[in-house]
This record gives sequence, structure tokens and C-alpha cells, in this order.
Amino acid sequence: MAVLVAALVGCSERERANPFDPRNGSTHGSPIGFAALAGDARVDLKWQDVHEPGLLGYDLLRRAPGDSDFTLLVAGLPPNASAYADRGLQNGLDHSYRLFYVFDRGRGGRPAEETATPGPARPWVADAGQAIVVRLTPDGRHVAFVRAGFQQPVAVAVDSVSGQVWVADGLAGTLTAFDPSSGVRSNLPGFVAPGALAVSAVDHSAWLCDEQAGKVHHFSATLMPILNPIEPLDTPIGIALDPWDGSVWICERGANRVRRYTVSHTFLWSVSVYRPSRVAVDSLTRSGWVTSFEAGRVVRVAPTGVAEDTIAGFAGPIGIAVDPRRGRIWIADARAGAVVAVDRAGTQITRVTGLPEVRDVAVELESGDVWAAVPGMGQVVQLSPTGQILRRLGGFSAPYSVDVTSH
Repeated sequence: MAVLVAALVGCSERERANPFDPRNGSTHGSPIGFAALAGDARVDLKWQDVHEPGLLGYDLLRRAPGDSDFTLLVAGLPPNASAYADRGLQNGLDHSYRLFYVFDRGRGGRPAEETATPGPARPWVADAGQAIVVRLTPDGRHVAFVRAGFQQPVAVAVDSVSGQVWVADGLAGTLTAFDPSSGVRSNLPGFVAPGALAVSAVDHSAWLCDEQAGKVHHFSATLMPILNPIEPLDTPIGIALDPWDGSVWICERGANRVRRYTVSHTFLWSVSVYRPSRVAVDSLTRSGWVTSFEAGRVVRVAPTGVAEDTIAGFAGPIGIAVDPRRGRIWIADARAGAVVAVDRAGTQITRVTGLPEVRDVAVELESGDVWAAVPGMGQVVQLSPTGQILRRLGGFSAPYSVDVTSH
């Protein structure tokens, strides 16, 4: 009797180890690793192919916007298939998919199911804790691309025209530029504490703050120096560009001021701001918006270098981004764990709480969506232009920097 029981238990365990078995604790009988990765007017569907007898292939179903139910998209994908690209889709709308196993007796009973929302956005995140830089899908549901080989990437900036990605590695003391499509990567070592970045979409150059060295460097797209560095500076911690003339705004934290230089590195003016942290330039008004973590305030500075307005009521703001089309300024109040939007007059429009240690924000200009790096939760959070939380993507360790383009 004991031998018979053991034989029955062994048979049951083998059945449940079968990936097609609904009682399998890992697969539940549905295709493994199914993911719908949103792109621009497309969704790339991926899954893990299995090499098991009896599998004839896969059926893929889709529910497109306006459909009341799932309809067959493609039948009889071969058993060794592991991907399918659904192209020509409408951006901004949900597309849902189901993937079935197909056997000689018909479809398997339980499909894998995923939803994706295509769009043009390309959000990039520097995760200092995991020493990686990643690109997210435009709907914020998945990681679409991972670039390793860093020690502590603290800042990421993307050329909105060429798509080239720039990374400051604070621990390695390097500046990296890479092309995600070709895989070509260039590294420039020798910095003391590289930090904040700004990239010009006009000449494809990049500006880098080396905080401890007291310098701001300017490099071509091929990492060749453009003129001599701007120095001496006292802890240059934040930087932004005026898209109209290419001039650069620099937060000089140790000197309690913001300086502005021409694209040819000629000094224009400076303005007193206590312990400035970050700066963003409004492309419509050309004013600069400056955060001060230690003062708990945001200062609006005119293009002429005059401090026009001070907005108090923040606990410790760091990151800041301007949505010029909608007239909103988005602020990452790290100490309060909130993202705050104000209008150009400084009036608060919305406040999103529950985002501990939120450090950086970026705005996608086409949609107005906001992307926030939230180290306190190991998440990147996508917000609507009105401040509604659209998506949370976890699995990060220390997401310090975020940038987004529509390239």
C-alpha cells in the first residue's frame, strides 16, 4: 500500500510540474512570462517558449479600443515562437491581449493576459542603487531597456532629437554617452563628483556639473570638450538650458546664487538664491524656476537675472520641471513626500502626496504627463497633467534621476 501511495504522489507531482497543468503553482497552466511592451503606435508581445510534447503553437487575441470582447489577432503561431509585434495602433488607448496554448484537442483553458497603452514617450531612469539606467515603456508598466556597467549613476539626460542618452556616474567619476539603437557607448573618466546634466537638442551637446571640482564642463555629442570649463564655481549642483539661445543657468549652492552664461561661456549675470538645488527654464517666458531644499522654497527668476517671486510652503524641494504648454511648474518636494504643481503666478494647482523622498520630476511635452523618481518606495510614478496617479512601477533601489522625451 505504501508503494502504491508513493507512486500516486509521484504521478501527481509530475503532473503539477507540467507547465500546461492549471494546478502548476508557477504557470497556472497559462503561457509563461507573457508581457505587452508598449511602444510608439505599437505593442511588442513577448513570452517564454516551452519545449514540451503536445504543444502545437499559440493563438493570440486582442481587444482593441471600441471592441466589446477579444477577437483573434493571429492563429497558429509556431511552438517555438516567443514574440509578436502588433503595429499601426492608436496611441494613448488601452490594448488588451490574451495568449493561449494550442494543443491537438484545441486551446488551453487558461490564457495569459496583458494590457498596454502605446505612446511616443520614452522615460529614462538612473537607478543609483542597482547601478543601471533603464528605459520604461511609455505606459509605465514595464522596463523596456536596461543598460548596466555603471557604479552609481546619479543623473540621466536624453537628447530629444538624436535619442542619445547621457549618464553621470558619481562613484566612478565618469560621463557616459550611448545610443540605445546602435549600442555604441563612450565613456569619459576623470571627474571628481559628476552630477547634474543638461542636454541641448539644437547642437546635441551636454553640460555637466562636477560639484566637488567646482566646474561645469561642456561636451560635444562625441564627448569632445567645447571651450574650457566654467570655473571656479562653489558646488555647482543644478543646471538648465534656455532653448532659445542655448545659455546655461547654474545653481551654485555653496555661493548662494544662480549664474547664467552664454553658450560660448561668457558670464551674463548672477542672482542671490539661498542654497539653490535645481533649476528649470520656462521656454515660453524664459524665466528660471529654482528650488532650495534647505530654505523650503521655490524662486522665480526673470531672464534678466532679477528674483521676481518666492514661493514658500515647501518642506524640502529638489527636482523641478516646467510644462510650458500648460503653464505648470512641477516640483518634487522630497522632505514632504509630495509632487506639487503651481501655475506661472506661483498658485498651487495640485498636490500629490504619499511619494516619500521623491527626488526628481520630468514632463513629457506632448501629453503633459509627469514622471517622478521616488527612492523612498523604489518606484517611478507616472502622473497625469492634473496630478492623477496613472501608474506605479516598482523594483528600483535608488531611482535618483528621470528624464523623458517623445523621440
